[in-house]
Amino acid sequence: MERRRPVVDESVAGICLVRISHVEIRVRDLEESARFYTELLGLEQVPAEPPSDKVCRCLSAGRPGERFGLVLAEGLPPGTPLAGVDHLSLEVPTRGDVWMVYERARSRNIPATEPRFFDGFFQTFVFDPNGHKVEIVTSHDT
Repeated sequence: MERRRPVVDESVAGICLVRISHVEIRVRDLEESARFYTELLGLEQVPAEPPSDKVCRCLSAGRPGERFGLVLAEGLPPGTPLAGVDHLSLEVPTRGDVWMVYERARSRNIPATEPRFFDGFFQTFVFDPNGHKVEIVTSHDT
């Protein structure tokens, strides 16, 4: 007699997502994009794990054990519209941090929205050199 496996919805069984590991976005100019994320938002450049032969820059932020990765991969041809992702959201500890990113962006002529409260959060949006919308947000009152 043939044994059959029980029918299980494997799309959800045993899955426990803990955190976002990383996000990879296509960019037109690798160096300009890396400068935006390191100089404006304070991400640090880190080596790819495992080392990659792709033309990319790996950036990271956060406390040990809670780090967030952003991979910038060259290959967004000029004139190609962005597709699929509305925005990347990065949480900061305080409203003062939201204001600091906004002021830093404005001083560098980087497009940014006036910080505001929305849906219980305090936020601003800045736009990287490729037009990707990056939300800087906090849920804290201070």
